[in-house]
Amino acid sequence: MKIAVCDDDPKAVEIFGRYAAAVIEYAFTYEFYQNPAEMLAAYAGQEQGPDMYVLDIEMPGMDGLAVAREIRNRDSKALIVFLTSFTKYMPDVFEVVTFDYIQKPITIERLRLLLEKAETYLGMTNQSFSFSYGRSRYSLKFDEILYLEKRGRQALIHTEDTIYRTNMTTKEIWECLDERMFAAIHGSFIVNLKHVKSASGGAVCLSDGRELAVTRGYRKSLAEKHMAFVQGGM
Repeated sequence: MKIAVCDDDPKAVEIFGRYAAAVIEYAFTYEFYQNPAEMLAAYAGQEQGPDMYVLDIEMPGMDGLAVAREIRNRDSKALIVFLTSFTKYMPDVFEVVTFDYIQKPITIERLRLLLEKAETYLGMTNQSFSFSYGRSRYSLKFDEILYLEKRGRQALIHTEDTIYRTNMTTKEIWECLDERMFAAIHGSFIVNLKHVKSASGGAVCLSDGRELAVTRGYRKSLAEKHMAFVQGGM
């Protein structure tokens, strides 16, 4: 796991580094930046940026929210964590799909929890869904799948720009998915919880703006799974 930490407070940087050196049970590397523009420039144009950014929300010149918006323009998958002393920012941090929110000063126990959540999440989203159609074989990262739709004997796998087909049964599909990350909303539809922007009443809104109907029998289980996913920092 590759982590970029940006905080203009030298003391906070020193504390994070001391705790990070003590948490030896997780495999990760980290780089510190005190200047947001310097951090953004360091990763500009790189094919593989950090897996996670830890940002102070209050920095001169360019605050953490502005930095996060720029990161989101470049990378929709990176995990964003905010450090702040003030809870007044809570409503705003979710605008950029925040993975976690930590009040200063960070503790070693809170850092361990963050790394555990990130490791679990990255391990889950890096899993793949493999299937075949005709003579072709495909493999999609869970992250790439918006939702799956059963239509007669065929199943349609919807991504942002492509619809794939396979002849798998619903049972076979579920055997290949992680139930912490996917939820049924209808007898024929399964959504990726990571791509659910909102779920209310009889509909879910996905990250690409699409809306899908949720039948009555699935609303309670969807709400419970979505809440568990969000509260887990996913």
